[in-house]
Amino acid sequence: MVASAIRTPLSIGKIADLLGVHWDMLCNWERNNLICVPRNPRNGYRRYGATEISRLRVIRMLRQAGYSPMAILRMLVQLDEGAGAGDLRTALDTPRPDEDVYSAADQWLTSLVAWERRAEEIIAHLEGMIGREMGVRSQE
Repeated sequence: MVASAIRTPLSIGKIADLLGVHWDMLCNWERNNLICVPRNPRNGYRRYGATEISRLRVIRMLRQAGYSPMAILRMLVQLDEGAGAGDLRTALDTPRPDEDVYSAADQWLTSLVAWERRAEEIIAHLEGMIGREMGVRSQE
């Protein structure tokens, strides 16, 4: 379901099903200030619209990638302030001095991804070299 296709706000249960997470996870993200969900003034129930669904998808993706809630919050605050894409990466990877050591691991995730890409390039290059060497030997 595309978030922009949402015409009427959805309940927490429907959003949890849509995102494949438990409803308690959504409440946790709200408690940690990753998202602010509007409430129905009559009954106080959460009302998730297209904006909230889009934000929740970003949060879920970053959590699945291993980023801490604090790193995600830093990035979302900068995003809300209109920061560019490069600034968002820096926000994810750079803990503030007052943050605990767990947040420092967020930068390692980005480093590992970069090293993994480099390793894949090296493997592809080596496979190409081996393939060329095998081709030369078969011609002899």
